[in-house]
Amino acid sequence: MKYCKYCGFPVPYGKFLEWTSDGTILGRDSARTRLVYLDVDELVNLFNGIQNWVGTDIAHIIYRAEKEVGKRFIETLLPSFFAKVPRGKFARPEFGVRVIGNYIFNYMAGLGMGRAEILEYESGNFARVKIKDGHSIPLIAGDGAGVFEYLERIGVETDWQRVRSEEYILTIKKVSDQPEAGVAIPLPSSEYVPGNVIFNKCKRCGVPLEVTSNIYLDFEKGILRHKLTGMRVVALPVQSFNAVMRELGKEFGEELQTFIEALERKYFRENYTRPASMGKAGLDAIYEEFCWRGVGNPASAINTSAGVEVTVLNPFHPEAIAGRVAGLYESWTETTVRSTWSKEKEGIIKVLMQKISR
Repeated sequence: MKYCKYCGFPVPYGKFLEWTSDGTILGRDSARTRLVYLDVDELVNLFNGIQNWVGTDIAHIIYRAEKEVGKRFIETLLPSFFAKVPRGKFARPEFGVRVIGNYIFNYMAGLGMGRAEILEYESGNFARVKIKDGHSIPLIAGDGAGVFEYLERIGVETDWQRVRSEEYILTIKKVSDQPEAGVAIPLPSSEYVPGNVIFNKCKRCGVPLEVTSNIYLDFEKGILRHKLTGMRVVALPVQSFNAVMRELGKEFGEELQTFIEALERKYFRENYTRPASMGKAGLDAIYEEFCWRGVGNPASAINTSAGVEVTVLNPFHPEAIAGRVAGLYESWTETTVRSTWSKEKEGIIKVLMQKISR
């Protein structure tokens, strides 16, 4: 891994990712995959909260939704001829498989998803993979199954077993000669509402200094951390987050989306406090991390006669952003608010907050 001599951040970030003026982070892959930096604890809080709410294990639903995302992921990452190579140990020798695997695992480590290692691989049949410090095992298992199905053109299932505190073994097994029809995933939007976000980018690698000053990557462990809070973060494809939440909504009803808003609001109210020093003043300071995290562009935050109104362009998930906006405001101002939000049009939401005395 090469690091920029000017800002100290991994050089590949500037080559593979683009922080845009509309508040999104886009990959330079063929699909222009959108990414967001989320707290790992935030994901855990969401999944645990939903599981407690519905009263049943949701890991298999997360896995099933992510399996299709894994197929899309590898399809955009590798040349298409890899999937057309005949199966078998002669056409796909172990050495070649490990080279491809290491390429994928390094990509995942750079996004903060932990470290992976192939333990066994039999083309067209099964694989065993060790995962250490994974951000979410059901998500990683789904990705692994999707990648295996895409490359081997067979149907597979995956189970996982914890062997140490932060170490798991994934076992991917063939279950059919053809992949089954999976969860339908809408193609990601290729158009975003224009914005005027300006980043102070590194002169050498092009990564915004807003990112390099806030995020630290331990590449050997595959862990990203926020330098100020110490919290672990992960660069997650928006398609992944939305696919999982969409599938959970189908399973448990559309009211789940409202519950997501409540979970996000509580998480940010309880886990984020006003920092000692701020780059911006007033309401803008509360939401200044939105753009470098890629969650959306807080185009305006103003006081009105009806309350505080925040407009966010290109929210990665409307309900999650509405909860984040209200929770951060409550934490920073130490007030309780009544909040509502509306979708003005595609790619624009407005959150209105009215103070309630504590």
